Amino acid sequence: MTRYAIGLGSNLGDRFEHLVTAVNEISSFVDDWTVSSLYETEPVGGPDQDPYLNASMVVDTDLGPLELLARLQEIEEIHGREREVRWGPRTLDLDILVSSRGPHRDERLTLPHPRAAERAFVLVPLGEIWPDAPVGVDVTARAALQEVDRAGVDRLAGDWIPPVSQTVPRALVAGQFVMFIAAALALAADGRLPGGEVSVLGVSGAVLAMAGLIMAFVSSRRLGPSISPSPVPKEGARLVMSGPYRYARHPIYGGIFLVLLGTALFLDSVYGTIAAGVAFLFFWAKSVYEERQLRMRFGGYKRYRQVVHRRLIPFVI
Repeated sequence: MTRYAIGLGSNLGDRFEHLVTAVNEISSFVDDWTVSSLYETEPVGGPDQDPYLNASMVVDTDLGPLELLARLQEIEEIHGREREVRWGPRTLDLDILVSSRGPHRDERLTLPHPRAAERAFVLVPLGEIWPDAPVGVDVTARAALQEVDRAGVDRLAGDWIPPVSQTVPRALVAGQFVMFIAAALALAADGRLPGGEVSVLGVSGAVLAMAGLIMAFVSSRRLGPSISPSPVPKEGARLVMSGPYRYARHPIYGGIFLVLLGTALFLDSVYGTIAAGVAFLFFWAKSVYEERQLRMRFGGYKRYRQVVHRRLIPFVI
């Protein structure tokens, strides 16, 4: 029985689905396996291209290195892998990184992988599940990791191979509904309609609430069938970067916050203002989790974040 480390990468098409399917296909012909967390990484070398999703997989099998290589290349071909441009974009890249058998060298395969000890996108996931992997002469993944720059290697998820726990998404959806009920109760507790002339603060609140309502409505319409209360994108969802999404990444959340804050100011509700502040913190935390999910599903999301800096409210925050 031999232990191998396999590097997985994709930056074309449905990156996430390519990697999930590859893990399932590899696991079907090995005796034992484990997989690292999922990372998004910047491309190294080659032409300008989208970020990669990367992970490492450690397998135990009786297959020899060339037999395993042949199996992996078959999986790559099924996923439409083309080898026209060196270090170019690819639907699926499966590399044998190291073997517990020790070094191997022929015209088809060199182990350890010649550049494994130099690349953070290899070492970070590999060091997570096999820190003593021999990536060089008397060099382990753990030791090599101390010598490389980890910039551009972002961990997105630890639990990513289906079935994935839905505890966090469900808790966030439930928390959102609880927050709406709490905000309504807070406004009812000490809010009051203006009896006569509306104060400047009241007028400002009404304007904020109206602006937030319009922003949330227009943003919802722009999402169309992709809209969901869950922070995990729906099957078949698309990445929207137009309309309000040109100026803020989560304008629906920002719009709801403005509605709550504006209503609290209009009704002169201290409790309502506090509830709006809690809502802001909740939506901020939910958007952080949601963006990790979006980066897993959409290769262009990281670039989108670099262009659209505001998270909740256009031109503000």
